[in-house]
Amino acid sequence: MDSGQLVWTIVIIVVVLVVIGLVLFFGQRRKKEKDHERAETLRQSAADEQLNARESEAKSARAAADAKQAQVDADRLQEEARNQNAEAQSARASAQEQANKANALDPNAETRGTRDGDASEAGRDPLRDPDQPTQSNPSGGTENGGRHRDEGVTGH
Repeated sequence: MDSGQLVWTIVIIVVVLVVIGLVLFFGQRRKKEKDHERAETLRQSAADEQLNARESEAKSARAAADAKQAQVDADRLQEEARNQNAEAQSARASAQEQANKANALDPNAETRGTRDGDASEAGRDPLRDPDQPTQSNPSGGTENGGRHRDEGVTGH
């Protein structure tokens, strides 16, 4: 091997090594760019997921607040119902007391009364004498012309 061939062999080896070095350098550079792009994609995905998680938490908090408000409203309505029921019972007791006073003052009042003082519940007319049977006639009145026993029948 002469010196010219040796020089060419060395040049070729150096060129091959430089080409291999350049391929490795640019390959790593490309890998770093891809890794950077992948990292940016992952960061963006993580940010999107974090935003979705915060949005979901906000929706959950709104739903919890709505449920709490609904419970407060339900409690308020229940309290109103209790108050109205108490007022109705008080009014019923007052009405019963008045009816009892009226019965005590009225000498013609029935002495046995009904369960709770409500004449319609017992199926009777509070103005009708309980001892007087009533029968319907075609005109819609009672057999004594729609008058009570105490009213007496007068001429027409």
